[in-house]
Amino acid sequence: MRGSGLLSFLILLIVVFIGEMSKDDEGPRPIIVVDDPSQPLRPVRPPSQPIGPVGSGQDDVIVIQDDEKGSRQQYTGTAFSIDERGLWVTARHVTDQCARLTLLRPFRSPLPVVGLSPHSRADVSLLQTEGGYEALDVEYATPEYNQEGFHFGFPRGEPGAVYSRLIGRKTMKTVGRRTYKETVHVWAEQIRIPDSDESLGGISGGPILNKNGDVVGIHVAGSIRRGRSFSSLPKNIGDLLERSGVSLQPGDEYDIDETSLTSAGFSRVGDALRSDITVAQVICRTD
Repeated sequence: MRGSGLLSFLILLIVVFIGEMSKDDEGPRPIIVVDDPSQPLRPVRPPSQPIGPVGSGQDDVIVIQDDEKGSRQQYTGTAFSIDERGLWVTARHVTDQCARLTLLRPFRSPLPVVGLSPHSRADVSLLQTEGGYEALDVEYATPEYNQEGFHFGFPRGEPGAVYSRLIGRKTMKTVGRRTYKETVHVWAEQIRIPDSDESLGGISGGPILNKNGDVVGIHVAGSIRRGRSFSSLPKNIGDLLERSGVSLQPGDEYDIDETSLTSAGFSRVGDALRSDITVAQVICRTD
């Protein structure tokens, strides 16, 4: 009986192993965008190096825990449009383990996500919907130390915004369900609207804009105690677009009121972006 039980256990292990390998091979649903041949395409600009001293060795490491999502649960995050044909960016931890993904729209039915392409080594995912909204432009140039950052999204599931300053970079090590490292930028929070000392959970995947209204980061994590936000680099968006064989369509960028991108008026920009569904709340439902 003991030998029979051991044989059964080994067979079970083999079956589980094959099942896990099969799930990895299936991969995500691909992003498919049919380009209009009559329209010129906005090419993906080459990525640049992040800020920080050259030759100084390893960046400081921050550790982020990637936990399993609960079954039959609902989770929220933020996404932003990068092409009005229906391409969006969010954080990968927002889209992981989701059976269904939708984008909420005020006074309208939710917009189903029909395509998903997560980055393999960064906390960024590309989403596709049938039809989209005016897009934010992505800036791939190296950001400047101490430059302003304007964060928009849905912290704790409610509209919110953060004003910050860029203070450096770190290596973010994600452990748990997945293990990988990526370079992130570090932002020191100055102002929150509404004012709060709670977690910014729910703003993950939201854009960080510079004073010109261009995306310079994707919010992926934060430290409440130290008042820090961490952003994935824009080059990771370019990686996903290149892998998917997609170029961005020009001429549909959102017309941001740059005069309001100040410490005093930035929340009005966030209100407009959410109202016009250029920034949207992501709903993840698990099985």
